[in-house]
Amino acid sequence: MNKADPPGKPGIAEALAPSASSGGIAAPWSDTLEARVAHLLGAGENVVLVTVISRTGSAPRDAGTRALYTQAGPEGTVGGGLLEARAMEAAAQSLFMGRSSQVVCDMSGFTGDSDMICGGGMEVLCEVLLPHQGPLFALAAQALRGGVGGIWVVDVNREPPVRRLYLNSLPENANMPPDADMLPDAALPPDARLDIGPVRTLLAQRKGKAGLVEEGGCRIYVEPLAAPPVLLLCGGGHVSLEVARLAHACGFIIDVADDRPEFSNIERFPMARRCHVLPAYENLVETCGVGRYHYVAIITRGHSFDRETLAQALVSHAQYIGMIGSKSKRDQIYAILRAQGVPASELAAVCCPIGLTIDAETPQQIAVSIVAELLAVQAGTLTRLRFDE
Repeated sequence: MNKADPPGKPGIAEALAPSASSGGIAAPWSDTLEARVAHLLGAGENVVLVTVISRTGSAPRDAGTRALYTQAGPEGTVGGGLLEARAMEAAAQSLFMGRSSQVVCDMSGFTGDSDMICGGGMEVLCEVLLPHQGPLFALAAQALRGGVGGIWVVDVNREPPVRRLYLNSLPENANMPPDADMLPDAALPPDARLDIGPVRTLLAQRKGKAGLVEEGGCRIYVEPLAAPPVLLLCGGGHVSLEVARLAHACGFIIDVADDRPEFSNIERFPMARRCHVLPAYENLVETCGVGRYHYVAIITRGHSFDRETLAQALVSHAQYIGMIGSKSKRDQIYAILRAQGVPASELAAVCCPIGLTIDAETPQQIAVSIVAELLAVQAGTLTRLRFDE
């Protein structure tokens, strides 16, 4: 047991351990910021969580944007430029002094040679996190892994800021106390609560988005606990490798599946959360845990594998399914699947050929077209950007 894990409380090690799945390999901390924070706090480090808590005008990043400042320096970004420099300078000072701070950057008044001419403002919280908060972030990481929703609530008027986590339910993989008669709340860190009902109205004021709200004359920062989108790459070839690099940089969790061990391993895909080796891509949906929040990119090494993975992905009702290939290949595969009883309406929802139409040729260019399409799905702009004939 880690020294930061009280008896009976959700453990940091459990939050960071690979999920049990056939053929899966987990890369540490590649899935969520919460897991990364839990690891650092569990190692006894103080960490500064840098969060944009409010934005006005045309500032570069919205509330909810997060980065870290660790003993090794910054991890992530909150917008770049002068704002980034100010925020990270304040974060470094907070880490050194052991005291949280808030940075307000008003970009509406800058003129002349300044690079801050976008005409907006941002408020950034540099929140010092201490090792005793490790179990809280470990629990949040467990909740994200288990698909349990929740809300972060931070009272930014106090020093140190008071951070609490509210969950819909206890994650299945959370440790329960040995006394079966104890209430589930007894398994939680003291700064965590079950039932988000009491704070749901706070998030509703923000229409489900992160930001500041007024409560009893105090400013409260609320942020939904939401996992990053998962991109499952079916096929581990040259194009998939470039897609993985770019999609990971854009905030996607990366899972990879291939029938060949040499094309699906953590050495080839160091940014991946899990790498699955599935002979003939059997049991793809079950093994990879594909659900309606997944993005699935079918980029295998053959038409038969493409057809097989597509048929399985359609059953999962993933949020996005794209398949590489020409329109003639698409028509042939669709004809076979329709003959097998797949509804035409389900096939019509598949993006094939995958990627936005930019006449991409190289693996890197194709990756740009695919990841741009994924981001368009997230933004709800795919319909007007895609130009199928």
